Amino acid sequence: MNLSQKKPFSSTRVIAYSLIIISAILILTKIFFWNYSFKNIIPKTSYEVDYNISLEGYNSVINVNSFLPVSDDHQSINDEVHNSGSFQLNISQNNNGRIANWDNPSTNGNQLINYSFSFLGKSVKYMIDSTLQITNSYPPDIAPYLDATPNIQVNHPFLFDIYQEKVGDTKKVYQTVKNIFDYTYGLTPKPFKGLTDALTAARLGEASCNGKSRLFVALTRQAGIPSRLVGGIILDTGQKKTSHQWVEVYVNGYWIPFDPLNNHFAFLPHNYLVLYKGDKFLFAHTPNIHFDYNFNIRKKLVANPTLLSELSSHPFNAYEAWQAFENVGIPLGLLKIIIMLPLGALVVALFRNVIGLQTFGVFLPALVAIACRQTGLTWGIIAFIIVIAIVSLVHFPLEKIGILYTPKMVIMLVVVVMAFLLISILGIKIEIQNLAYITLFPIVVVTITSERFARSIMEDGMIKSLKMTLHTVVVIVFAYMAMNSSTMESIFLAFPELFLAIIGISLILGKWIGFRMSEFSRFKWLLN
Repeated sequence: MNLSQKKPFSSTRVIAYSLIIISAILILTKIFFWNYSFKNIIPKTSYEVDYNISLEGYNSVINVNSFLPVSDDHQSINDEVHNSGSFQLNISQNNNGRIANWDNPSTNGNQLINYSFSFLGKSVKYMIDSTLQITNSYPPDIAPYLDATPNIQVNHPFLFDIYQEKVGDTKKVYQTVKNIFDYTYGLTPKPFKGLTDALTAARLGEASCNGKSRLFVALTRQAGIPSRLVGGIILDTGQKKTSHQWVEVYVNGYWIPFDPLNNHFAFLPHNYLVLYKGDKFLFAHTPNIHFDYNFNIRKKLVANPTLLSELSSHPFNAYEAWQAFENVGIPLGLLKIIIMLPLGALVVALFRNVIGLQTFGVFLPALVAIACRQTGLTWGIIAFIIVIAIVSLVHFPLEKIGILYTPKMVIMLVVVVMAFLLISILGIKIEIQNLAYITLFPIVVVTITSERFARSIMEDGMIKSLKMTLHTVVVIVFAYMAMNSSTMESIFLAFPELFLAIIGISLILGKWIGFRMSEFSRFKWLLN
């Protein structure tokens, strides 16, 4: 046989490349002829926010008020969940915002209130006409934002002198606001506890966000420009107790944001959660009780909401499936899993056939990667390894006493369920909520994997078994990265013809007879 002779181009490869080419043609057709846009495929940063409120009473009446967010042009609020415990919840709306009132006429012992939601925000930037003059005429509902209040001393002589020094006689809106902004931003930032009024901030020459904002409002109102305080939270990953205040100035029919603490001029960042308008406090509660709270904030990437509305007007995408799931009440997360599972399986095939890693099971890494969407990758892998270890230890005595395969698998399945429940309860007890979702793991698949791991130790030794476990974990990590990508979710939602390309690539992998990457080191002497 002539080793230099080329192999014939098989019909399998013809089919494979044809599927890939058809997929590419359909995608290019959508982009160039049906005006599919990539800009909305880029995912957005979303935040999951929890209000955690703890109270303690002794057969006493307890009332708690707080502001809840609302959707507007800057922010989209979704997935609201209220867990009020023994408290009665009433929600109302006024000019300051949406107010939650938790009431309990007879509270005894420790009580918990939880409110959670998801937040998707976008940055807002305004341009102010530099020629715009300050006017004396405002609508009746805007005029009150020129008045003095006990903490915003508009007419105080000390603030009048500061206004004359820092602003002067200019009558242009932009220059007036710019001078006031530069002055208040220049004050030394200092984290005061409690309330700092405008006069105190000016006299001390230092202030926190609420002191700088009140002084900013006092000076703009003195200039004849309506302004108001805005309260909310700057969303950063982690747990925090601090809220934030900034300013909105009424210019030419628009409320324009300014943050003199963080140097945001006519700009509102995407992670500013707006909760209320006016000189208010985020929480108010019955006095003389034990009251504590914190905000737990988690960040993730999600599909751009604009993508779905755009797809509704374009042909041949997964939007119809998305709508069908929504109409019958099936969780939309299930559609994401269905869409992304072939991609995870392809990642597994690449690692097994091209790179040469050995894993427990063909689709186990992809299934575990799906389950890790809820637990998080780190805790998901830790829990997976713990369960494998626990069940493997049970396998040895069962094997020693000669239990038949089917009853043995039943016993191991029970042990897996018990291990999952114990890990889930432990996660709740130690306040690692992600571990509570370990019960979403594919229980039967993990049971079979545990049995295979234990048998591998008996037949191949501990070193080889641990190596295969490590390979499995590596593939889980890469499958998770691919399947948990919001960008990839959006791409497959817009271009489901990529499934044809996955079939084509899989056909090519099915005929793979070349060196695997892991074998280059083993056969390096032969290659040389």
